[in-house]
Amino acid sequence: MEYLGFKSTNDPLFQADKTMMRLKDKAGDSEVEFYEAIDVFAQNAEEANSMAFVSSWGEANPGGGKDRVKLFIERAKNNVIKSRDALKTVMDILDLKP
Repeated sequence: MEYLGFKSTNDPLFQADKTMMRLKDKAGDSEVEFYEAIDVFAQNAEEANSMAFVSSWGEANPGGGKDRVKLFIERAKNNVIKSRDALKTVMDILDLKP
């Protein structure tokens, strides 16, 4: 959750999708790709946040267990990877360096 900016307003990616939208005028000819990347980033970041939260309760829920926790963590990891890739697309379009 912290990795994607959901824990604190001080996290580097806190409301990153809103920050990216403010930069839309700099997307130039890649405007469609830019908006798609922001959507992918936001959707997967939200899903990763949800999966991370659910994983913290995986063992306590009826029918839960370590295997359920692992499943939710793996889903969160996949969402984080998709968010990272979308963020890279935005950075490439804006010609930003990490």
